[in-house]
Amino acid sequence: MVRRLVPCLVVLAALAIAPSAFAAFPGPYAVQGGQGVLSRDGSLRFVAAKSPEGTVVNAISTEDKSVQMSRTFDSALGVVTLTPDGAGEGLTRDGSAFVLQTLGFEPKTQFVFLRTSDLSTEQTFTLRGTFAFDALSPSGSMLYLIQHKTVDDVNHYIVRGYNLRTHTLLPTRIADKTQKSWVMQGWAVNRATSANGRWVYTLYANPGGYPFVHALDTVRGVAHCVGVPWPQTADQGEVFNFTLALKGNRLALVQANRDVYRFIDTKSWRVSKPAVR
Repeated sequence: MVRRLVPCLVVLAALAIAPSAFAAFPGPYAVQGGQGVLSRDGSLRFVAAKSPEGTVVNAISTEDKSVQMSRTFDSALGVVTLTPDGAGEGLTRDGSAFVLQTLGFEPKTQFVFLRTSDLSTEQTFTLRGTFAFDALSPSGSMLYLIQHKTVDDVNHYIVRGYNLRTHTLLPTRIADKTQKSWVMQGWAVNRATSANGRWVYTLYANPGGYPFVHALDTVRGVAHCVGVPWPQTADQGEVFNFTLALKGNRLALVQANRDVYRFIDTKSWRVSKPAVR
């Protein structure tokens, strides 16, 4: 049901996680409430919430907080998120639609694409297995998913591609072919996307190992994993305060005090320290 409303109103105990980050885990996941996903022009926030029917999705004005549109579902769905800051993901590059997915970690995962213009359903599908949103290609034709091995182990996963035109789950995982032994595990911390939407860079804390950046080419469907130097005996709690920033062909890992911890060359994947001032 759609209504238009007038403007009336890797888990390991070795990692000591900051309280704000711990409250957001496990992820990637879907949430009800919170920030929701912001429309491309910034005028609306699409927020999912629990309702007697199951789920209600509201389009809320960022100017006066009034509900502009509403849609109810008879299943438990939420806005997709990846990082501890709770910002919603899943908006297509042209801003025409956004993604909802099943709450929690279930043996089957439902995805629903809603149009931002009227909250009508653009497409919906269900996959057998425990999946979560990761990224979309700029054209909106390819959906990238994180597939968890089991509902009991959310810290280990692989990346899969799903063709939204043919509704086909690609048979092989998307991995760094130069590092076939690399195991995807850990927690997403922060993300940066190239200006054209092609490259998605995600920083992961990796308890028991090294933090790393997962660089995903959403056009070609290839990935690179870049390990970030870190003392193996050191707590990775500080990593949860890092942010990613693209500076030309360099990806900066920025600390809470705004100093750059490391640079990653996005052409050669070499990691370097910032120049000494």
